[in-house]
Amino acid sequence: MLLERAAGLADKITRYQQLKAAANEAEKFRTRAVQAGQAATLIIQAKAAIHRFTAAGISVDFVPANVEALVEKAETLLTIAAENPAGLADPPFNFRYDFADRVSGVAAAANKALIEAWRRHVAENGPGGSDEVLEALARLPQLRSGVVRIRRLRDEVARLAADAPSDPEAAVLRLATLVSEHRAAWADLTADGIPRAVIAFIRNSGSEMGAPLSLLTEEVRDWLASRDLLGAFRIRIG
Repeated sequence: MLLERAAGLADKITRYQQLKAAANEAEKFRTRAVQAGQAATLIIQAKAAIHRFTAAGISVDFVPANVEALVEKAETLLTIAAENPAGLADPPFNFRYDFADRVSGVAAAANKALIEAWRRHVAENGPGGSDEVLEALARLPQLRSGVVRIRRLRDEVARLAADAPSDPEAAVLRLATLVSEHRAAWADLTADGIPRAVIAFIRNSGSEMGAPLSLLTEEVRDWLASRDLLGAFRIRIG
């Protein structure tokens, strides 16, 4: 009886160990699946975002680093999966640090490139004009409401540029609208008591090209100097 019980116990222990080993292997597979799935999702999302930016006319300067080594590791994993799936639990390299994390790093670098591309696009196509000029013009009570309007539009552009848009085509259209409204706000600047020549110079100073030097007449210069505004304007060559 004791021998039979001992034999039965030994059998149960063996079965338990087998089940435990199988459970451990299954857990490794689940871990690999989660790691690979997360990395794949990030790459797919980054690739789709780059395509959306390109379609919207925004150039993205991005070349992933060390991609050849990652491709080789991916091919190794595919071979293992085809010939010996159990081997995925223990590949010939650290799956997380040498593959999954590096793939995620490529996706993160792509997202950083998207942000840089968008900010560059806004800088190149956004509204012109100097914040220093606005600071100076805000001291003139006659122009204060117009300056507030211009600042509001500039702040909205800054918020738009803060992060890469999920819908770059819509963001490009929104930027164009804000630039148009910004241009109109500068064109609408006017006030009683300010000479027309001065208003013309101020309006043009807020444009993308700036005010031509020919508008800085002696009348305009004297008017600006008398109100301590002349130092707010800068001569730009080219």
